[in-house]
Amino acid sequence: MWHLYFSRCLTFLTHLTRNQENMRRPKKPLIIYDGQCSFCINAIKRIRKQAKEGQFDYIPNQDPDLYIAYPQLVKFLSHEGMRFINQKGKAFCGADSVYQIYRRLRWSQYIAWIYVVPGIHRICKIVYFIIAKNRYRLSRTVCDSDVCDSG
Repeated sequence: MWHLYFSRCLTFLTHLTRNQENMRRPKKPLIIYDGQCSFCINAIKRIRKQAKEGQFDYIPNQDPDLYIAYPQLVKFLSHEGMRFINQKGKAFCGADSVYQIYRRLRWSQYIAWIYVVPGIHRICKIVYFIIAKNRYRLSRTVCDSDVCDSG
């Protein structure tokens, strides 16, 4: 019995260590966004205006080498929303990524703490989910591809 338990723990720890070794750490915090979504592109433009020069790197979700370069993103589905990787290599998705971004921006860093309040945190996640599901409709532009139907 203990032998089986010990074997499973060892396998889990080996897998965990291997995943941490595979995590790539970006030089600057990295924001991954939907490059086919004008709502998302406009959000990135707003972030760029508020951010200090060179504060973040930005890469569209459609980059073919994204998951090879950052294997820690594999656990998130590409349509789940914006993703963020900090300089330690930890990845965040959805509302958590928005919080990680805005807590690093000039004026919003002073109000971003509200996100960690338990009730507010849950509401932010729900609102983010609704926005992410409807992002193509919210962009108010004509979509030329079938990607808009899957949003």
